[in-house]
Amino acid sequence: MSRMAALLLILGVLAFVASTLVYALQPGAGVDPSLGPGPWQAGSQGPPPVPVDLPALFLRPRGLGMGGLLAAVWAALAYHAGRRWSEGRQARAAAALGVKQGPVQNHKRGAGGAEALPLTLGLLAGAAWPWLWPGQPFYAFLLSAAMLSGFLVAAMRDIHVGGHVRRSSSLGFVAGWGLLACLAVLTGVLRDQLGLPQEGAAIAALLIGSVAAVRVQLRLERRIGFSLALIWGLIGVAASTVTTDAAIATMTVIAIAIVAVALVRVMT
Repeated sequence: MSRMAALLLILGVLAFVASTLVYALQPGAGVDPSLGPGPWQAGSQGPPPVPVDLPALFLRPRGLGMGGLLAAVWAALAYHAGRRWSEGRQARAAAALGVKQGPVQNHKRGAGGAEALPLTLGLLAGAAWPWLWPGQPFYAFLLSAAMLSGFLVAAMRDIHVGGHVRRSSSLGFVAGWGLLACLAVLTGVLRDQLGLPQEGAAIAALLIGSVAAVRVQLRLERRIGFSLALIWGLIGVAASTVTTDAAIATMTVIAIAIVAVALVRVMT
C-alpha cells in the first residue's frame, strides 16, 4: 500500500470514529417517541413501553452489549489501518535497502491495498449518514447503503499471502456491523416513507439481511468476523425488543439461527 493510500485510510478511520463517537454521546434514549404501541400492547394496563428506535441501537447504544459492539468496530478499524501503515513502512524500508522480494514477498498483505479505496469511501459515508437520521431518512439510507457497499467490497477483496488467497476478519466484522446498521435504517425508511407497520418493516429488512448475510459469509469462508458481528448485534436487537415488540424479537432470533447455520457451514 502506498503512503498516500495508507494516510487516507487512517484519516477515514479517524473521521468515522470521531463522528460516530460524538453522535453516540449526544442526548437520546435509544427510542422513537413518535411510534405508538404495537397491536399486541393495546389491552395492557399502564403506560405501554416505547418501541425501540433500531438505528439508535447502533448509533447511540445505552447498554454494555451494543456499546461494546460499536467499540469493537472502532478497534477493528484501528487495527486494520495500523497494520496497513506498518506493512507499508516495512515495504518502503525494504525497497530503500535494495532488498529484492521474491514471488512470496510480492504477494504480502501490504503490497496491494486494493481494499483501501472502497473502505475509505465507506468510512466517509459512515461518518456522514448518522447526522441525517431521522430528519432525512431517505438520504441517510442512501449513505448507509454506500457505507455498507464500501465495507463489503473491502472485506471481500482478495488479499494474497504467498500462494493463498485470504480475506480480513477485522474488515468482515466491520461489514457485519455495517449491514445491521443499514438494515435498521431501511426499517425506518419502509415505515416512514411507505407507511409499513414497524413490525412488518423490520421483518422484511431482517429477511433481506439474513439472505445477504449467508451469501457474504459463504464467500468469506473461514473468516468469521462478519458473522460474529451479526450475531452480536442481533442478540442486542432481540434483547432490546423482547419487551416492546415480540414479532421483531422473534424474527431476530430466526435471523440469528440462519446466520449460525451459515457459520457452521463454513467452519465444517
